[in-house]
Amino acid sequence: MRFRGGLVAVLTTATMACVSCSSTIAGNPGPGMTPVNVADLKTGPYKPEPTEYEQDLSGGVSNIRTIEARRMLNYLVHSYEVDPEIDLLGDIEFFWNAEWLVESNTFPAKYKPAAADNNLVAGAYVSRTNGNLRSRKKLIISALRFPTEAASRKAAVEFDQITNSDPGRHAVPIDGHPGALTSSADDITGISFIAHGPYVIMVNAGVPQPNQSALADVIRRTITLQVARIDQMKSIPLDDILDIPADPDSIMRRALPEAPDYSDPFTGEIDFGAYEPSGELHFERNPAKVRTALDESGVDLIGRRGGIVYRTRDLEAAFRLQTALLEAGRNDEELPPPPGLPDVRCLRLESSDAVRLFDALCGVVYGRYVAVVVTRFSVTSRSATPLYQRAAAQYAILAKSE
Repeated sequence: MRFRGGLVAVLTTATMACVSCSSTIAGNPGPGMTPVNVADLKTGPYKPEPTEYEQDLSGGVSNIRTIEARRMLNYLVHSYEVDPEIDLLGDIEFFWNAEWLVESNTFPAKYKPAAADNNLVAGAYVSRTNGNLRSRKKLIISALRFPTEAASRKAAVEFDQITNSDPGRHAVPIDGHPGALTSSADDITGISFIAHGPYVIMVNAGVPQPNQSALADVIRRTITLQVARIDQMKSIPLDDILDIPADPDSIMRRALPEAPDYSDPFTGEIDFGAYEPSGELHFERNPAKVRTALDESGVDLIGRRGGIVYRTRDLEAAFRLQTALLEAGRNDEELPPPPGLPDVRCLRLESSDAVRLFDALCGVVYGRYVAVVVTRFSVTSRSATPLYQRAAAQYAILAKSE
């Protein structure tokens, strides 16, 4: 956090004290933004002003189903809720048909017939591990939507039958969830399918050593949480998906668009959209810590575009959230702020992000908004110029969005 006018405030207070010892000043101290001349910012190839956001609907039904899949991510359980040690992100995926279920390299190809025969509508998938190869834990959670409850029940049975086509597997009972079709080959990893309404919940869990009781308990707790979360999700007919606002409260308009020179470290726009805090947490490096920061900062809406914009309660909350999002890991490197933007904080990461593949980011604060921009350092250059241009453009966009 930065405060303006510290010396001036001290001198002013001293002067007032000489005039009248009984004088008081109303108000609460708080952070202030350092003045910035937006016209002087070097924004590179970016247009330094807001641009309208339009959803890509060129793919027809597939794009509409992807909108539903992104909405479903808001209701997917976080692995740290089950086991705080499982927090290293592996993959996030969205499904819109049976083909992409397997082409995304998340579900093996053998599951495609069951998804196709039962007309998979949409789905969301997140995998995380504890990052410990010697004592490995993993938790993969996926929610898959089908047209009807009958289709989901049939799909769950077929998924389980396909899983058990591999020799040597045995059933694993899950207390409190008799409908959970669960099996394991070694009591180290287990796969479970359970139908709930028009959804199939898939849980793929792993524990460090053979222990059926411990494995079943991880699956039980995950299913219990996920069933409750799905019950909170309003079912929306596919014909009404396009009625969901693409840019609620102009959050996407405030975000940096994709790079016009195609220099983004990621490809495609599959994760572009407006999310609730619970959905955005799946993308975060430290989800449990960030959840606390989002709650304390009053974040209620996030827009993921080329830049990621978080709407907080106020300016003070925005600075607090910036600090949490830019917390350096043990081997991360803090970078100087971009020219002309002293309030911006930047990091070079030891490990690349699993989803957007970046290894450097900056956090920009303007008013109640925090925006994160990212890039990938070239193997032949340590120049931070592309990252700084993104930060400058994002600041200008926020400044001109009011």
